[in-house]
Amino acid sequence: MNALTYRWASLADAAELARLNQQLVREGADFGPDDLRFLHDRLRTWLASGAYRAVLFVDEHERTVAYALFRESADEIYLAQFLVLRHARRHGIGVAAIERLRRDIWQRGKRLTLEVLVQNRAALDFWHQLGWRDCALTLEIAPGYSTSNDCSVTGVDSTTIVPTMPLPGAPCASQ
Repeated sequence: MNALTYRWASLADAAELARLNQQLVREGADFGPDDLRFLHDRLRTWLASGAYRAVLFVDEHERTVAYALFRESADEIYLAQFLVLRHARRHGIGVAAIERLRRDIWQRGKRLTLEVLVQNRAALDFWHQLGWRDCALTLEIAPGYSTSNDCSVTGVDSTTIVPTMPLPGAPCASQ
């Protein structure tokens, strides 16, 4: 892999960010609507508010190969979205992008958090290899699903939920 560079995304990049977010949703790495107009409007709102910032990682030909969308508070940086484009995967770009974020973009000394859908084993493996550890599991009941324990009634296969728990005695940073 050649040198990976980055640039800050602006409101003018909202359409590209929306397409990248749509890819995350369609690959099952993010949930929610995959409507391009909705994603575009949401990303424009987030960027315009200053609550979120985005970074586009580009290759030596100035083509986007990855992006990160995050928000920062006084003591935490939350990585809301991260994607390496399909054609660029397995070339060290994801690792290089996270290293750039940690070294050049994110303020040191803050807690770093992100969420991974439990069925996304490739992402879980990626983050674990980089030293991130399981800290919490969010449970939900989606609209339209019964609260019954009988998963066959709702069409939900209970085997799709794969809880990931920290090792005993390994508390989350917030504990």
